[in-house]
Formats: sequence, C-alpha cells, structure tokens
Amino acid sequence: MKNLALLFFSFGAVLTVPGCPAGGGCEGACECRGATCSCPSSGDCLIDCVGDCDLTCSGSGDCDFRCVEGCQTSCTGSGACVIDVGDASSIACPGSGGCDVLCAGDCTIDCPGSGVCVARCPNEPSGAVCTIERCGGTPTDCGGGVYVCNGPCPP
Repeated sequence: MKNLALLFFSFGAVLTVPGCPAGGGCEGACECRGATCSCPSSGDCLIDCVGDCDLTCSGSGDCDFRCVEGCQTSCTGSGACVIDVGDASSIACPGSGGCDVLCAGDCTIDCPGSGVCVARCPNEPSGAVCTIERCGGTPTDCGGGVYVCNGPCPP
C-alpha cells in the first residue's frame, strides 16, 4: 500500500491515491479501472484522485469528487455532484442532478443540464480562469468568483 494516505470526510474514510487504481480510491457505489472511476448506480459515492483521472457520476446517487489537477469529470445522472478540482480540469454537468464545483485553478465547466450548476472560482483574483460554457443563458455573477446557471445564487 505504497503512497496511500488515509483521509476522513463526511462519508467516512477514503484512500487518496495517484490516479484511481482498480479496487481503490473510491468509497460507496463506485467502480475504478485504471484512471477511470464511475458511480454508475443508485448509491452515493466519494472518489478522491490525485490527478489525471476521468470521473463519471451516471446514476441516481449523489457523487462527491475530489481531484488535485488534470481531471475530466462528468455528471450525467440525476444525483447531485459536489466537485473539488484543481488546475487544468474539465467538468461537464449535462444531467438533471446539478453540480456544485469548486475550481482551484484554470478549469472549464460545461453546464447544459437542467440542474442548478454552481461554479466557485476563488482564485480568479490571482489570475485563474474559470470558463463556463453552455449555460442556457448568461451565467449569474454572484460575486466573489461564484457563478450560477439555472438557479439562484447560493447563500
């Protein structure tokens, strides 16, 4: 179990690993094969990746994704997605469950789905660029680097 660190989150213990190796890096209703992890079922899941991962939430359960950098994330299901990504990441939220994205660097957030899509980009004052695409209108600027598609500004 080289390079594994045990972390605790609201869902319980999660292993943090480089990439998302088979059999590790996820908790709950998730499956990992190489650097690809998915939450395909109705159960909730949490996936914690160090970088360069492809993460998919396609079921009806809620998904919590964390990735340090360079991740491709897609939330196509009806469950809610909470996503925390770093630089050079791309997030697609075409599902109905909505997305709440915290982006710590340059990232692209695609929000064509019917759910509320919240983009939190706290490093914009430092030069980070959060690009919001296919919002179904102009994203609402809530201030402080927070933008919303398909809903009101968060409290």
